[in-house]
Amino acid sequence: MKIYMLSRSVNLLSVGFTSLIMFSVVSCKGHEPKASSAYITEVFEYVYAPGQHAGLTKPTDVSDFIGEPTSDKSWLYLGGFGGYVVAGFDHPVLNGEGADFGIYNYGNSPEPAVVYVMPDTNGDGKPNDTWYELKGNQFKNSKRNYWVRYYKALSDSANITWKDSKGNIGELISGFGATNSAAWWWPFTTVDSITFKGTRLPDAYDNDSINGNQYWTVPHDRFTWGYAENCYGTDYDTEMGANKLDISNAVDSLGNAVNLQSIRFIKVQTAVLQQAGWTNEVSAEIRGAKDLRY
Repeated sequence: MKIYMLSRSVNLLSVGFTSLIMFSVVSCKGHEPKASSAYITEVFEYVYAPGQHAGLTKPTDVSDFIGEPTSDKSWLYLGGFGGYVVAGFDHPVLNGEGADFGIYNYGNSPEPAVVYVMPDTNGDGKPNDTWYELKGNQFKNSKRNYWVRYYKALSDSANITWKDSKGNIGELISGFGATNSAAWWWPFTTVDSITFKGTRLPDAYDNDSINGNQYWTVPHDRFTWGYAENCYGTDYDTEMGANKLDISNAVDSLGNAVNLQSIRFIKVQTAVLQQAGWTNEVSAEIRGAKDLRY
């Protein structure tokens, strides 16, 4: 039996308090991992970051991330930089030779998300140990331990604003279909500001204007491996529709390689902070994950 519930959580960062709504899936079964599925069986947290699909997504959409992606399921919107989902398998995913698990995606152009992994070190069946980032080809060009704080628009006709850990400020400006970004604030974020921390990747899109018209493209050599929602990656399996990821690429908070025998939990987080003209914010959409060694 599984019980779905909403819970209030407060995230204390060095920059202040952030209160947000999280969606949890709690299992009433014991914590002993019994492999019954190759796919994700639980979602522990889901938080959408400000973006153009805020009105289309709700906490219960995490059900589409559980189990095998099928034609009757949709995808999970993560929103702009920082939006994330934390999910788990019902058994350890072993670290072997080559790719160990895959993350299904949606989209025709890369909107890359960084993937974090966690073993169930304390054996309690919850993602409360240490996260390790899976590095990709842009690891050396990324900003790690980076944060962005978004501020809700002051009115329905204003824009969402933000500041980051590097002292930059900005606003989310709709490039298509709306005069402002006020509606990009997720209705389930009930506070007036929210902070996301994670690794920020380089911008995904380049504007190769033609006769003054915007023409946004992602160079095929920008994200070549190591990320979710990256159909240009050499690790993208077109038949499976997923990026295949290797646990051996895990690094600690200082960027040092770690040797993980297995993992139980994953965190997938939009990792680009960019407004690409009429395409609006770069925001990852994903459709579940699979243990490739099951």
